[in-house]
Amino acid sequence: MARKNRKMQRLRVVNPDCAGIDIGKDRHFVAVDPATSSEPVRAFDGFTRDLEAMADWLSSCGVKKVAMESTSVYWIPVYEVLERAGFEVLLVPPRMTKQIAGRKSDVLDCQWIWQLLSYGLLRGAFRPGDAVCPLRSYVRQMKRLTEDRSRCVQHMQKALTEMNVRLDSVLTDITGRTGMKILRAIIDGERDPQRLASFRHRQIKASADRIAASLEGTWREEHLFALEQAMQRYDFLDRQIEDCEARIAEQIDDLTPPDSSADDGAFDEMPPPGAGGAAPDTASHRSAGRKRALHDKALATALTNMMGVDLTAIPTIGTGTALTIASEIGPDFSAFPSAQHFCSWLGVAPGTRISGGKPLPGRAHKAINPVGQALRMAAMSARRSQTFIGARHRARLARKDTPVAITATAREIACLIYLMVTRGEEYVEKGMDAYEKRRIDRTLANLHRKARTLGYKLVQPTEDQEATKDRMAMA
Repeated sequence: MARKNRKMQRLRVVNPDCAGIDIGKDRHFVAVDPATSSEPVRAFDGFTRDLEAMADWLSSCGVKKVAMESTSVYWIPVYEVLERAGFEVLLVPPRMTKQIAGRKSDVLDCQWIWQLLSYGLLRGAFRPGDAVCPLRSYVRQMKRLTEDRSRCVQHMQKALTEMNVRLDSVLTDITGRTGMKILRAIIDGERDPQRLASFRHRQIKASADRIAASLEGTWREEHLFALEQAMQRYDFLDRQIEDCEARIAEQIDDLTPPDSSADDGAFDEMPPPGAGGAAPDTASHRSAGRKRALHDKALATALTNMMGVDLTAIPTIGTGTALTIASEIGPDFSAFPSAQHFCSWLGVAPGTRISGGKPLPGRAHKAINPVGQALRMAAMSARRSQTFIGARHRARLARKDTPVAITATAREIACLIYLMVTRGEEYVEKGMDAYEKRRIDRTLANLHRKARTLGYKLVQPTEDQEATKDRMAMA
């Protein structure tokens, strides 16, 4: 009877010295344990001095661990101030702190976050170290600038099409050497098609007459004005991308261990790759493609120094994908206990929406992860890869839906990356022969198993039986 009347504590407080913060644009609401303060909920403005006052108040309450929702970008200053003050800060996705419907306010939200954290029901999202965050910001900024530059190219193509200048029909890339020279000459006032076609590079497949025919347009003033402004934006963004690449090189050098075995300073010696720039006529004898190849090679070497392994050795992993991995995670993978945790964070792990032994209908939660998206793009290119990974991907495509096969291949690549970085081992290519041998062995094992089930036994044919079979086939 005493045991039945004993009061059972269903939830145990594991973090007594914690606090919860509801992040807003202008005001942040903070909740602590009522036993530590006569005013357990306080509101602070978003100014820096108020954030520092928040840190002082939390210290006076004996708080050591703080949880907050990842609300837009407003959490970043709060996170940085509290982290510098020595608190253990957890950044929590909003779906983990969803409240019961009908009870929604800033005061209740911060108290709910504090209560969940005190019971140990919240897990913080991954955020790279403070030394890696600048590299991540520069890489993301360069990606945005590259996307904006691509839109400028679309605007140039639109202006040319409106003037019926079909340069994109004879040139694969209008931002190449020939295309940029022709476009700049058009902006400078040149209208003679033969004169414009004389800028044709010797490696262009289209003839000079065909290029000249494509350059006979209407030359309306409003379309020329749009073309000129698109070119000016292109040149401006091109210079900004070069500045980002220089900052990225500096950050990679700072994150590279001093005892790296690879060549040091290889990235610094490379000139900016450029893609046309404001001055197309340069004294350098290297073409733009040659510069880009040298730049990518130097960048791959620098990333190898930083990460400790060559991620570009994995098929379908290019320099851009390796840079995304290095900037979003850094060389330290200790935040992920296993490859399964790493794949789950990337959003490429199998779903766990199962009830009664059956998968639940509907789509699982979609994780927007830059590394996961980059690995999916790398998996898509494995279709034509004549490697072990490419053979496995084609086999998946034969028996699964395309999105499922791409996610499965991305997960395989993610496991390889995790093992390489954590163990410091280089990738060894097995080749398509190894995959074909394994496929044959699995097929034979399956045939033997089916034969035993039916009461038969498979026997390897002799040489005489093979010769007889060949003669019958020829007859």
